[in-house]
This record gives sequence, structure tokens and C-alpha cells, in this order.
Amino acid sequence: MTPTATPVLTHKLRHMFALLDTDRDGYLTAADLPAAADRMAAVLPAGQEKAERLRAALGRIWEAHLRHMDGDGTGRLGRAAYERGVRTAVATAPAAFLTAVHEAAAAWLALCDADGDGRIVLDEYLRMGEALGGIAREDMEDAFGRLDRSGDGGLDPVDVHAAVIEFFTSDDPEAAGNWLYGPL
Repeated sequence: MTPTATPVLTHKLRHMFALLDTDRDGYLTAADLPAAADRMAAVLPAGQEKAERLRAALGRIWEAHLRHMDGDGTGRLGRAAYERGVRTAVATAPAAFLTAVHEAAAAWLALCDADGDGRIVLDEYLRMGEALGGIAREDMEDAFGRLDRSGDGGLDPVDVHAAVIEFFTSDDPEAAGNWLYGPL
């Protein structure tokens, strides 16, 4: 059973779909996810090993969760099928789906973490905004401030994990995790 759509979750899932649809053709394919990692690696000063970790994590999400959402067997996943599929995965197998997404978020954290201290500071988060598609600096600064729950100037793995859960499960329009990938 697919859970009832809420406007906040719908908006977040559409935002995520747009970020992952790297060729902007309106579909997700197995090629889009590694391309998203490559797009980030091209802007962020990370080693190939960190980029490969993100590619692999996104590939596992495709294989374990997204590829099965393709109802017509074309290997392409439209936005509506993606939304239904993610909602169903969260409702029926939340631990498996959220673990896979968190693994990708941890790889993203490592890729963004230019100095290797295990945290993303504002400058690193701003570079991520550039990698995601030139999101305005002011919007990314606002997003960072919301995500930095402790106010210590950095996003650590605990902050990112909490944000991942909120991004994919919360229908609260004020949830800090809504800002994980920049403003909606």
C-alpha cells in the first residue's frame, strides 16, 4: 500500500528527483545516479576514491530500490513512479531504504569534506550547492544554518543522519532535514 501523499513530502521527492535526473530528460535511469556523483566530484576537491564511494552507494540504491519501481520494464523511472516507489519503500521497508539512503548521504558527506575532519563546514556546503546546480549562496547559507542543529559551525554524521530521516519521512514543513540538499 502506498502512503497518502503530503504536499511537503511530494515537494521534497520532486526536488530529489530533479537532482538525480542529471540529463534532465524527465526520467531516472541507472546512468543518472553515477552521473550525479560525477557532477559533484567535478566541483568538489575530493579524491577519486571518495567519488567512487558515492557512485557505488547510489548504484546500490538504484539496484536495491529504484530499478524495481519501473513498472513498464523500460529501465526508465518517471517522476510519478519514483514518488510512489520511494513512499512505498519508506512505508513497507523503512530500515532498508533509509539505511541505503544514509549510506549515500555518508558518502556525500565524505565527498564534501575537503579537509577530512568528518564534518561539513559552511564553505564545503556552499561548494556542494554549486555542484548541485548553482544554488544561490544566500539560500545555501540559510539551509546550512537550519541543518547545523548544534550551532557549532559544522554538519557531522549525526546531523546528516537526522536530516536524511527527516528529508524522506517528515511532512513537517519546518523540519530542518528538509534543507539537506539546499532549499526546496
